[in-house]
This record gives sequence, structure tokens and C-alpha cells, in this order.
Amino acid sequence: MSALMGGETYSIDSKGRVKLPSRLLKHLASDADTTFVLTRGLDGCIFGYPMSEWKQVESKIRSLNQFDQKNRSFVRHFLMLSEEITLDGQQRLIIPRKLMEFAGIKDEVTIVGVLDHIEFWNPNRYEHYISLHDADFDKISEEVMTQN
Repeated sequence: MSALMGGETYSIDSKGRVKLPSRLLKHLASDADTTFVLTRGLDGCIFGYPMSEWKQVESKIRSLNQFDQKNRSFVRHFLMLSEEITLDGQQRLIIPRKLMEFAGIKDEVTIVGVLDHIEFWNPNRYEHYISLHDADFDKISEEVMTQN
């Protein structure tokens, strides 16, 4: 099980490559390899799952009833931009153009570790998202962390 955490903004080269920070990668599960599945995320970001974590997500998706309209819609939207990407020898990941366009990412990307996956954000969009929820963080934390 991965425990990805931390966040920072990085440059993206003209080919869409970004170097993943080693301090983030060191938190990958021991059974993870260098392959990730990048897919459409929530709130306008890209989700990047290490293959070991993706297998669990895929299992949940496979268990959905494909005859239910909401399930079909979710699966189509979630998977339509998905791609398997392998880190190169310099720990760089290529973010596909269609995903960069979806997330509004151009020259820079904010990379955030979120336990089982990495999120890739347009830096301005991420700052806006955080500022919208910053004032409520204490209240949200109390509600979320005291749930049974």
C-alpha cells in the first residue's frame, strides 16, 4: 500500500515530461513498479495511480453493474482519457496532451501525493481550489476525522 504525500510545482518540458520528485516516489508501495495509470481526476485534476494501486481501482470499476446508467456514465468518463505510462530512466513521466488539456496544464504542474495516487494540477487551478476550501478546513477536518 502506497502512502504518497507532499506537493510542489514543477516545470513540464515541450514533450509533456515532468520529473517525479524522489521524495514522493520513496513512498510507493514496495510492490509498485514504475508504471502508472493516468486518468481524468476530480475537481479538474489528473489522477496518477501506481499500477499496484490501479489494480484495486480497476477491481472496483469491474464490480459495477454495467446495466446501470450512472455506472456506465462514470466508467466512460473516468476511463476515456486513461493511459498507462512508464517512468523513464530519469524518473520522468509523460503526461498525455489530452489529459493536459483536460486539466488546463501547460508549462508547469503542481504535483500532490494523496495516499494511493498522485494528483497533477494546473498550479492556478490548484491554488484557487485550496483557497475555496481553506476557511472550512478546521470544520471539515473535525467532521471527516470523527466519523465512524
